[in-house]
Amino acid sequence: MMRTLAMVLAGGRGERLYPLTRDRAKPAVPFGAIYRIIDFTLSNCIHSEIRRIYALTQYKSTSLHRHIQFGWNILSAPLGEFIEAVPAQQRIDEHWYQGTADAIFQNIYTIQHERPDLILILSGDHIYKMDYRKMIDFHVEKKADLTVGAIRMEKRLSREFGVIQVDEKGQVIGFEEKPEEPKTIPGDPEGILASMGVYVFPTEILVRRLIEDARSDSTHDFGKDIIPAMINKDRVFAFDFRKGDRGGMGYWRDVGTIDAYFEASMDLVSVPST
Repeated sequence: MMRTLAMVLAGGRGERLYPLTRDRAKPAVPFGAIYRIIDFTLSNCIHSEIRRIYALTQYKSTSLHRHIQFGWNILSAPLGEFIEAVPAQQRIDEHWYQGTADAIFQNIYTIQHERPDLILILSGDHIYKMDYRKMIDFHVEKKADLTVGAIRMEKRLSREFGVIQVDEKGQVIGFEEKPEEPKTIPGDPEGILASMGVYVFPTEILVRRLIEDARSDSTHDFGKDIIPAMINKDRVFAFDFRKGDRGGMGYWRDVGTIDAYFEASMDLVSVPST
């Protein structure tokens, strides 16, 4: 497999999860008794043989740093393996992270130091099982400049997700961030293809697009800015989550609200392990 570096966006404030996020960042919220929400993403990386991982933190990150330090000290540093929490450092300018793309942009130095072939960008606040190797293989096969993980969701939930349009080859031809009137899946008028916040980039393309975005008047967000800008000039593909789902059940949840958090907690109890 190509040399891959994972960058986990773990700085979310999680205002809609208050009071669970009163003292900690959203990815550090406990889940399933002894786990934290970020553990799902980190576990996916380890099971996918991706063992160079940076977790980008910002908001109330003390407990998250402690959890990563003591709960994930399982890798071999002499072999170049690590899971490392990287706090926001205002390395580029005086601003804290202005958006998801800006969080990666402000850590370009870290990316260049590691010199990976591919960058896998992940969210640290989703509940799912996935073998990222299958998505990376798809990305390489398609010679893509960006591959976006995608999952079918109900049309009524469109205002919670980035909605993707694809052609018959899986190439992305449209992307709308949280639209009220989304484009539905052909032949499925009640379904939309939603972005999972899982991205694969060749390092050179990612760095180039981040620099372009940093120089523009944008919100510096992957969903709102980077992906729409790339569709007309780069090879952007969508990867069907079901092809990389380790559990085989197509289960993925964004636990962004109290209701979603407790629904996912109940699912953990009721769904048999695989």
